[in-house]
Amino acid sequence: MRFVVINGPNLNITQFSEKNHTATLDYNQMVDFVYQCCLQLGIETEYYQSNHEGDLIDEIQSVQGRADGIIINSGGYAQTSVAILDALRMAGVPAVEVVLQDNTEQEPFRKQDFTALGCQARFVGEGIQGYVHAAAYLAGFLRLDAQPGAHLTS
Repeated sequence: MRFVVINGPNLNITQFSEKNHTATLDYNQMVDFVYQCCLQLGIETEYYQSNHEGDLIDEIQSVQGRADGIIINSGGYAQTSVAILDALRMAGVPAVEVVLQDNTEQEPFRKQDFTALGCQARFVGEGIQGYVHAAAYLAGFLRLDAQPGAHLTS
């Protein structure tokens, strides 16, 4: 099984924390951590990061045929991009969203999440563990739902 992990703006400069650990990791360390955890689950992953909305949409549109699903953390675009939502809905593969921090205590405008509407599930407030949980969930989802086209979102 193969997933593309897509990260949006500013995630390349974010310090990532493991849940219940004091250590922080930079972006490359986070990628290595998630990659190794997914390998242990029998999941191959590739990673893409961009600060540009159109590039993220192009990546989403290119996933079908080369991967089984998408794990996306669209950063601030989650609250603003209907275009990313549309791309996820038309991707032809299921997607799961990761939100690093629980956004319920942030500004009110961050409570609306367009990206989530194009995803099968969300993992919120788990830090980098959210990526691993998302991969495990998506793998289970695909194993249980093997019907062609059955995992397209509406």
